[in-house]
Amino acid sequence: MKRFFKVLTAMVLALSMCTATVWANGQGETFPDRKETDYVEILGKLFGLLEEYYGEKEKGSVSSDKTEEADVFTGMDGYTLEQVVILSRHNIRAPLASNGSVPQELTPHQWISWTAPASELTVKGGILETNMGQYFRKWLDSEGLISENAVPGKGEIRFNARDKQRCRATARFFASGLLPLSDVVVEHPGDAYGTKDFMAPVLNFYSDEYAEDALEEVGKVGGDAGFEGIRKDTADAIALIMKTVDMKDSKIYQSGKYGDLLKDLSSYKMEEGKEPDVTGAVKTASQVADALILQYYEEPDRLKAAFGHELTEEDWKTIGEFLTTYLTLRHGVPFVAKNITNPLLKELRSELGNKDRKLSFFCAHDCTVLGTLTALGVEPYELPESIETKTPIGVKLMFERLRDEEDQVWYRVSLVYRSVDQIRNADVLSPDNPPLQYVLSFEGVETNEDGLISEEDLISLFENAIEEYDELEEKYSLKAAA
Repeated sequence: MKRFFKVLTAMVLALSMCTATVWANGQGETFPDRKETDYVEILGKLFGLLEEYYGEKEKGSVSSDKTEEADVFTGMDGYTLEQVVILSRHNIRAPLASNGSVPQELTPHQWISWTAPASELTVKGGILETNMGQYFRKWLDSEGLISENAVPGKGEIRFNARDKQRCRATARFFASGLLPLSDVVVEHPGDAYGTKDFMAPVLNFYSDEYAEDALEEVGKVGGDAGFEGIRKDTADAIALIMKTVDMKDSKIYQSGKYGDLLKDLSSYKMEEGKEPDVTGAVKTASQVADALILQYYEEPDRLKAAFGHELTEEDWKTIGEFLTTYLTLRHGVPFVAKNITNPLLKELRSELGNKDRKLSFFCAHDCTVLGTLTALGVEPYELPESIETKTPIGVKLMFERLRDEEDQVWYRVSLVYRSVDQIRNADVLSPDNPPLQYVLSFEGVETNEDGLISEEDLISLFENAIEEYDELEEKYSLKAAA
């Protein structure tokens, strides 16, 4: 739609030029350097662009302008909102390890004092998440789905989180902002309801043959050069990370305990029932990068956040994209993602089919969001105004069920997130300062003029991914038995 309006605006301006006059000293003068044929040519080209736009839309081949910018998060005119299913990443946490951790050993500097123990949600993370819930409270009320001070009836809402403090706390903070008068129960593994850990980022089937093929698929992230290509592609980012923490001044790094991060290769390992992992230089550098990004979110002083180094926004984005590469190696290759996310895909598919549910909220990790999108066949995307361009902290993968005036059901699938400035400044989200929204598209799936996916096509994405998992499991079970 943005391209359409740009073309339409240009047409209006061109028409105005054709008849415009310049008034100077009370005298009206036509543009002297323009001939009538010039305007005819301009309008011809503009009408051609408009024709091309609609021709491509009919083929379903026009891509969204959202590769360059994200919209603010708003409702959809002309549609009735019937259901929202959210898969969220937890909000800001402290680094995953504290005393004797890799980030501590690989810098001579002292990291900031965190407001929470290792791996747990920080005070700022709780504040940001509560405010996000408050924003959704206003939005859902304006859409007529859940009123501001509602106490939802049985089965109308569902909250579920992994049994990690940062995940459960994020779900609770969001719920308190969304439904302040309701005693929301957050399901989690180990609770009294027998909740299963269907969001665990672990392999659901395994064989040595599968692991060998997975290693090959993951290596393709580095192109024809495989893991050597990954080393070359990440060298500049690793060098920036090392410089930012003054790693070469660290006695532990000088001792050779962690090798040479600029020269050593990385690899990939898998074990039955466990989370896949990257080994070597990329993993080590990612642990430091993770702490750096979190420190940047928490610490208002930019210089202090970078240990006295003057990093640009592009530098921070480079570090964030390096973390995305690490995440992709672990969970963002379709061959692996379809294995890991299978139980979650089934759960989400079930929620989408629950016509009594108004809102579902699931909370896990960045790998959960990226793995799910990868398994569903998301088209490549890069989130604007974020240094984590795939799954920024606190991001919400949202499925909105919408009914149009002709009684047809559509879905808007999007990522809702705070910009990096909104995170760092702890901005209060409101209709005047909303979060950002990036509408996603999927391989082989057409959208309507509003970027929405038909219900049939969305359900097919889930069913195809679930079926492909069954095929993989059968294939490698037969290989293992042979």
